Amino acid sequence: LLEERMTRPPSLERLANELGTSPFALLRAFKSAYGMPPHTWLTNARVRSARRLLEAGTAPADVAAAVGFSDQPHLNRHFTRIVGVPPGAYQRERARTYKTGPGDAS
Repeated sequence: LLEERMTRPPSLERLANELGTSPFALLRAFKSAYGMPPHTWLTNARVRSARRLLEAGTAPADVAAAVGFSDQPHLNRHFTRIVGVPPGAYQRERARTYKTGPGDAS
């Protein structure tokens, strides 16, 4: 459900209600299954989706909106923390690698 509603995720309370459980029980079960709380999982899922869009050539500002970040700086902050480089640098490096190939030094 979180992945389907990535751009407009439900609150923990609403999600628990839809699943017929309490927020505490949902949080405990989610952490047990995924090793992290739902909000952390959602942020990671957004960054995974952002990587795919950046690799496809989508502009970082458009990526931010497409995956549910409030703006490009919000994407930059989380992307850099998780991936290690800002989205623009990631996109430029991926484009260069695709053009030259991984072993080409030109």
